[in-house]
Amino acid sequence: MKKITALILLNITVTVGIGTLTPKVTNAQLFYPPASDRHSLMVIGQGVVRVPADTADIELVFSSGSSNDQLQTQPSSLPETRPISLPTLLLNYKTAAESLPSKKSLTKATLEPIVNSLVAKGIRADKIQVQINPNSSDNNAKILVRLEKPTRDRVQEIVGTTNKSTSQIENLSVKSVGVEYAVNDCQALQSSVYQSAMKDAQSRAQALATAMEVKLSTPSVAEPFYTLFYPSCGSKTGVPLPSFASFLLSPVYNPDAPAEVEMKKDIFVTYTTK
Repeated sequence: MKKITALILLNITVTVGIGTLTPKVTNAQLFYPPASDRHSLMVIGQGVVRVPADTADIELVFSSGSSNDQLQTQPSSLPETRPISLPTLLLNYKTAAESLPSKKSLTKATLEPIVNSLVAKGIRADKIQVQINPNSSDNNAKILVRLEKPTRDRVQEIVGTTNKSTSQIENLSVKSVGVEYAVNDCQALQSSVYQSAMKDAQSRAQALATAMEVKLSTPSVAEPFYTLFYPSCGSKTGVPLPSFASFLLSPVYNPDAPAEVEMKKDIFVTYTTK
């Protein structure tokens, strides 16, 4: 019988909270900045800031046609007594396909009653855009609405008006609704969330230091590596940096959501202790 020798490395040290920094834990510096002293305290600061939105971009997607537009073959309709040759089968299929009513392409004229209903609700015409995609196989179109100083009730009113107007147009339905809130000064919001994250880190560190009867020195601060995948304020006006937890979320319309922008920020902070 062959013996299997397992080599167990006991010299790897993982530091959580307070520990001794040695060359063997250099990989931990991916998350925490290095400390200048052997004894250190490491915490995560989580900042959250919520402010009222300056604008709301409402995306209304429409589709045309019904489920009956597609050819459906019923087993009972197929001949049972004699075989069908291939040329006859192709001819019958072509005849059936040509007899189907073609999908009516969406145009700006189709959506004009909806646009008029929005204008009647106080939306300026220059704040409404209609986008038609003639190459779309799904036969979709969009209406984009920009609201200034939005409120939850106002957004609900716009969506409700759209649904009511759409229901009065034959073979037209609202496929999806999306709402994206934004602020005009994203840099100011980002500065506030950094301060919030630092304040949270100081509070955590002070609580730990008091419990361990040590004093804190000037900290070192680092940002998480995953923030590199987030859009910055400069990439698009009003787009906040999302938190790690909300990285995969999309701006799908939620009628109960407040008309505000939330920004979250994580930082890694290392304090030396004495």
